Order: sequence, then C-alpha cells, then structure tokens
Amino acid sequence: MKKAITILLFFGSVLTSSIFAQYNLQGDGFVMGDNCYQLTSATYNQVSTIWYEELIDLNQPFELQFKMNFGDLNGENGEDIGADGMMFVLQNNSSTAMGIMGEGMGYGNMDPSLGIEFDTYYNPNLQDMYPDHIAIHRDGNTNHNSVNALAGPIQADPEDVDIEDGEDHAISITWDPSSQEISVFFDCQYRLSANIDLVNDIFSGESEVWWGFSASTGGSYNVHTVCLYENVSPSSDIAICPGYSTQLIAGGDIYSEYSWSPIDYLDDPTAYNPIASPPSSQVYSVTYTDFCGQTQSNTIEVTVEPIEAQILADDDAITCLNEEVNLTAYTNYPNAQINWSVVDGTELSDVTNNTATATGEGVYLISVTSYDGNCSSEDVFEVLVDTVSFEAITGPAEVVNCNQPSIILQGESNSDEAEFVWSTTDGQFLGSSFTQTPTVISEGYYTLTVINPNNGCETVNHLEIEEDFTAPEITLGQPNGLISCITPVVQIDGNDISPDGYTNLIEWTEYEGELLDPLLLNPSTQWPGSFGLTVTFEENGCSTSTTETVEVEQDEYAFISLESLVIPNIFTPNGDAVNNVFRPKFSDPELQNINPLDVLDSWKFKVLDRWGMLVYENNGDPEVWRGTNMNGRKVSSETYIIEISYESNCIETQSGEYIGSLKVISD
Repeated sequence: MKKAITILLFFGSVLTSSIFAQYNLQGDGFVMGDNCYQLTSATYNQVSTIWYEELIDLNQPFELQFKMNFGDLNGENGEDIGADGMMFVLQNNSSTAMGIMGEGMGYGNMDPSLGIEFDTYYNPNLQDMYPDHIAIHRDGNTNHNSVNALAGPIQADPEDVDIEDGEDHAISITWDPSSQEISVFFDCQYRLSANIDLVNDIFSGESEVWWGFSASTGGSYNVHTVCLYENVSPSSDIAICPGYSTQLIAGGDIYSEYSWSPIDYLDDPTAYNPIASPPSSQVYSVTYTDFCGQTQSNTIEVTVEPIEAQILADDDAITCLNEEVNLTAYTNYPNAQINWSVVDGTELSDVTNNTATATGEGVYLISVTSYDGNCSSEDVFEVLVDTVSFEAITGPAEVVNCNQPSIILQGESNSDEAEFVWSTTDGQFLGSSFTQTPTVISEGYYTLTVINPNNGCETVNHLEIEEDFTAPEITLGQPNGLISCITPVVQIDGNDISPDGYTNLIEWTEYEGELLDPLLLNPSTQWPGSFGLTVTFEENGCSTSTTETVEVEQDEYAFISLESLVIPNIFTPNGDAVNNVFRPKFSDPELQNINPLDVLDSWKFKVLDRWGMLVYENNGDPEVWRGTNMNGRKVSSETYIIEISYESNCIETQSGEYIGSLKVISD
C-alpha cells in the first residue's frame, strides 16, 4: 500500500515556491514516485531528512495537513519492536541539514530548531512515556526532562497506544504568530500545543526558515514514508497587474472534486489549480474534501490593480533620540519581490524583503516587482541627519554664604528653543530644577543639560558652587585697669577674632556706659559700663554676638564731688569705740560708705584752744585725728577751734576751707 503524506497550507504569502514543489532528500531515504519518499527502510541505523527548498515565513500564520505512516512492526505476533519514529522540523541551518540517528530520529543536535516528535520507541533515559507519543522540543534535544522540552509527551492516539499499525494517519500542525502558539492534531483530534516566540526565542530574530521531516532507526527499525503533492502551497489573496492572469491553487486532496465559484474568467472551475484572468478584482470560493474526509471551503481574493510601492519610516531623520530610521516597504501586492538600493549615502543594514534600517544620511529606493514579474513600481525616501546641539552656559561660579544663603543659577544657551534641566548629586535645589534659572541653597556639583527639543540632542556643562558659613569665634578680653584718677581712660584689650583671613566688622553693644571708639576691636572708655561684642565677617556676612559681656569698673574713690562734704562739730575720743576719731563725712546718702579722707589729696587740719594756742596740727596728709595734742597726749574735754583746708586733684581740682568750733569730750 502506498504510504502518502499530503500537506494543506493556509498562511498568506508564507511559501514562495513554484507549483511543483522541489525537495532536498538527504541520507538513506529515496524517492518512491508520485511525490512520495521513503525516509527509512526496515534496516538498522538509518537516517534521512527531507526539506522543502523554499523558506517559510514565521511572521505569517500557517496550517499544515498531512499523513504519516510509521510502518507495521510493533512487536505483536513475535515481530520485532519498531523504531524510532519521525519528526516535523523547522530549522535555519541549511536545506541539507541532518541530525543524529537512533533516539534522535534524525533531529538530534540540530540547533537552532523546533521539532515535533512522533516517537514510536520507548527510551527510559529520555523520560519517554511507554505509549507511542507526541512532544514538542527545541534545538535538537529530545529529552523530556531537558529545558529544551516545550510540551508533552502525550499519547499520540488516545484510543491506541501503538501507531505502528501500517495505516496512514492524518496530522495537522498550525502556527499563529499573533498568539505565538503552535498546535498538533493527530487523526483530526487536538493533542498538544506550545507557546513560544519562534522568531526571537529560537531563531534569534530570523523569520524565514526551512521546514521538513526527519526519521531514523537504530537497534530497532521500521519503514517511515511521506508523500508531498503539487498543491503544497495553496493560494492566499493575490494581486495581479491589469491584463494579466494568475493560477489559483486550492488545498485538500487533489484527487477529490473541486468546485469554484463564480466560474467567470476561470479556465477550469473543477480543477484544484485553475487559471484566473479577471479584468477587475474578484473573490473566488472553492469547495473541496480534506484528508480527514471533511468538506472544506476557502476564499481567495484576486485584486486587479496597478502595483504600488511606498517606503514608510518610523522617522524622517536620525537624531540623538533615535540612532536609526526603520524603513518598511509597502506594496498592495502579496508575494511581491522587493529590492532595496542606495541612491546616495550610507549603506542600509538589517535588510529583509520588507524592511531595512538606515543608520546614516542617505537616499534609498525600493523596486517592487509582482510575483509573476508582470508589473513593477519604485519609491524613494530620503533620511536626514539632525544632531545639532545647543550650547550649555552655566554662568559664574558663586559662593553660598550668610550674605546670600541662596543663589539663582544663570543658565544660558545660544538658542531661544533650548530647554534647560539642572541636576546635582550632592547639592540641593530650592524648588524646581527644570528651569533656566533654578535656586540652590547648598554647595555642590551642579550639572546643566541643555536640550534641543527638535532632535533630543543634549549638551552638558558643570558648575561648582562653594559655600562659606564660617562664623567668627570671639574671645573677649578685659579692661586694662579700673577707671580712676590715675587712669581716667581704660582700654578693653586682649579681644581676639578667629579664624584669620576675613575682614572683621566690629560692633560693640553698650548695655551700660559708653565707648570712645566702638568700631575698634580693642576700644577705650572713660565710663564704667557693660559691653557686648558683635563681629561680622565682611566676606561672607556671617556674624557672632557674645553672650558674655566685658565689665568696666571705676575706682569708687574717684570722681567724687566734695559738695556734700561736712565737718562734724563734736568729737568723743573717750575709748568707747564710738566717734573715737575725727574725720569729715559726706551728707550725700550714696556716699555714706565712703571716707572722704580716701578721696582727698590734701587735708590740712589745726586745733586751737580757746586762747588761740595751737593744740594740734597735721602735716597735710588726709588722716584722722585721734584727739591728741602735738605731744601725743589726749586733750581735755572742752570746745576747740578747728581750721581746715582740703583739696582733691582727680582730673579737676576741688578744694575748700572750714573754721569752726569742735566740742571734744575725752572722758
């Protein structure tokens, strides 16, 4: 019995083959005739692959329907156990690729690849399940515990553990690039699917790959056969040039009946591949029988119009925002051949039939030719380069200090269109930095980025802002003495300001008293008082005021007015410790505690008896009289005449005289 495999494809312009498909058969297989191929014989250690010569585009959906025959050796009735099975394979190595035999089924070590296995031999080392099974693998590895195992295994025929029954089995494989799902149907029943990005995850961005089959035997064997027909690439919607014809190809069993509608402008509306010559656009429907024995219907739209060509781009210029311009060729003709060329400028990269990438300035042309070569069109697109940047001018470097605790940065550029963005890693902004003139409040390294909004090009410049909040450290000195008759003016000296390197602005606060020169560091005064010091550094404006004060004191005996000086008229040197000495007094209550003799520089004192005879006379020193005569003897109790002259020479001279009686009680 002839073992047949038939392929029905419904996937747009996926295959670009001729009507009579060409296949490359590798290894131990051979051509059986009538588009059938035997991949292995009932012989040990055989391996074969067969590849469709044209590439399939994985960016388009497809549906493949075919039949497989796995031989009839299944271990029953004393027969040998059959092996190893077949694989459906997508790979981008070459149209002559072949993997290892045995458990690899001709697919082993084929990398990169996707393989759907129909395994008829139990290999425990591969974690096989015992029934004949289906699984999906990648990159030439058929171990089900490997990271390359994508789905399965699952029993191939849910009704029978063995598919080596000598029968043809209808199998369908579908691929949907939008959901990235590949699915397997066995004898018209859904069995398995896997979700994977075939283009990017397996084939590293390549969308066009070879498809085909592999089979092998090892220590056991079986006959594995496939058959491929002329309608391997059914027509999808197609466009033709006005006045030309095209061949329509339907899927299904080419030996079944076909019915096309309408029949207008078809040379044979009952053939699977009629010639259509519509003068205007037309939708044709076709009904046929598929390989599961079911009736199927499909439509093909034939568009009759001139071919169009247009280059679409995601941008019209290379800028700092995009280093390349992606070009896409548009045409209204499916399966059209598109050729890219450079009229002037930089060569294109990543060129495919529909896309190309421009990385520099240039003029680019596409030539679009219909699949049958009957009509063509061209389009030109110019890619410009715009990388003009604007200047970034930061303005002068300044210092944040007590005089100016914040600074407004002065960003500038040579264009009114410039956009400004300031940033810092160690400084601090007050408010937004997305402005030409932001405010900063701390030292730091500030970066100005000036952006050309037309192309995203940036220019960067930097500015360092320093800060100086150094405050004066004040050490207060002391007055160099008391204000007195001898030193009527004293100086507050020993005051010290640190650190050095600044200009000190001095300001004394006169809480009490008055300074002669309050702007000097070491001022003078002739008045007692309490004084505080404030120092400001002229360079940064930072100030310090002392919490302590300098106290300037005055000799209590200096600068006393003698206006309230009074002379007593009674004196009792009788030894009772009360009024035992004679001296003047101050009547001013504030001076009650001051001895006038401590204030006077001269005190001339005479005592005369009633007859005018001298009893006592001092030498002019301001000393008390203790009631003795010139011989040191106590005078008797009586009334005496006293003559006094006195003088004080503290800054100015004060003097006075007194003559009066003094009653002395000495006993």
